[in-house]
Amino acid sequence: MKKVVVIGCNSFSGSHFIDLLLSKGGYYITGISRSKEKSGMYLPYKQRNVSQVSHFEFNQLDLNENIPGIIKLIDDKQPEYIVNFASQSMVGQSWDHPDHWYQTNVLSTVKLTNAIKKKTYLKKYVHTSTPEVYGSCSGKVTEEQPFNPSTPYAGSRAAADNFIKML
Repeated sequence: MKKVVVIGCNSFSGSHFIDLLLSKGGYYITGISRSKEKSGMYLPYKQRNVSQVSHFEFNQLDLNENIPGIIKLIDDKQPEYIVNFASQSMVGQSWDHPDHWYQTNVLSTVKLTNAIKKKTYLKKYVHTSTPEVYGSCSGKVTEEQPFNPSTPYAGSRAAADNFIKML
């Protein structure tokens, strides 16, 4: 069974990714989120049968407050794959407290990535982002497109993406 850690497992994308892995079978998934696990109404994998859901384990750990705990959990599980959906989102609200967005989306993401980059058991780390980092665009947009963020949310995500590109 392949082991996967999904950070930001309560997010829309994270929860649907977990559902996809459970539907395929052959995966044991460890989920990490800063908030309590949501109700089944918001988590599609909760609709699966008991034997499928038994291949998922939820852990409430905050990326901003407990990097050592997250790293310990990751070391204990020794996953082959980590997929990071975690971020402080909400574009409009990012103007009210931009420091919160930069704390989560840059500093904590960089700390996490730096801590796991040399884990020998890890085959792949996937950092998800947002099209917001490219600003207003037309036509086909590729990863080579220059960043053009226009909000604190987009700027913070672009900064983390840039760090990960350098690795």
